[in-house]
Amino acid sequence: MSNILELKDVSFVYSEGTPFRKVALNKVNISFERGKITGLIGHTGSGKSTLVNLLNGLYKPTSGQVLLDGVDIWDEPKKIRDVRYRVGLVMQYPEYQLFDETVRADIGFALRNKGMSEGEISERVIEAARFTGIGDDLLDKSPFDLSGGQKRRVAIAGIIAMRPDVLVLDEPAAGLDPRGRREILGSLHSYAEMTGGSVILVSHSMEDMAHYCDNVVVMNKAEVYKSGTVREIFSEAEELSSVGLDIPMTSKVAKRLLDLGIKLEGDLYTVEGMRDAILRYTGEVEK
Repeated sequence: MSNILELKDVSFVYSEGTPFRKVALNKVNISFERGKITGLIGHTGSGKSTLVNLLNGLYKPTSGQVLLDGVDIWDEPKKIRDVRYRVGLVMQYPEYQLFDETVRADIGFALRNKGMSEGEISERVIEAARFTGIGDDLLDKSPFDLSGGQKRRVAIAGIIAMRPDVLVLDEPAAGLDPRGRREILGSLHSYAEMTGGSVILVSHSMEDMAHYCDNVVVMNKAEVYKSGTVREIFSEAEELSSVGLDIPMTSKVAKRLLDLGIKLEGDLYTVEGMRDAILRYTGEVEK
């Protein structure tokens, strides 16, 4: 599986040369695989937000390289706008960025700026709307008449309509109820598989990370503390706790059971994995 986006020795410093100098990222190396969902976690101030803004050129590294298909995105600064079509960023609470008269127009806004034909725009708008669960009956409504979850889907559809090679979502399910979270996050694997691209998910919810991601990068004090598969990261609950991060509730339950002498085996970081482990332990299913 090849990498589509890479950070090589990336550092970023705020207010360089002043008394307020702050190192936000220090020699960070991360690779994002095609067709995979990578979770990005870390406590407040760990460098996550700065990193996200570097991925599509909103910020320029103080040093190091951001490589898209092996090419430094800052090789030709005048073409950085093209990078932003290939690395689509959905910021936190994106519904506050809606502004057009209809849902249809809002989803197609970036495509219109790109100079696409109305026929192609229409096709992509419908495709993105259906992908994000927006019914045809909503396309000609004002986005401001929609529910919070619907607005969030419209904002995400506007990015997906560009068919970015890398889809970056910063807390896309923040403030939504469980059903809204499932609706927003449930289609991410389908998007990665359909496009062959990469999805990067920033979230404070360890349950979301465990359930929806393939790989996880843990940030701490401006550096990569740990990276690996979901299983590798969440099997080391105590290490995550040591850097101020929570762990999935199921992992907490598994640890408590282990303290009581009950050792479960399997993927203990998701509800489904915990259920299967308990059934195997009780002998209700074959091991």
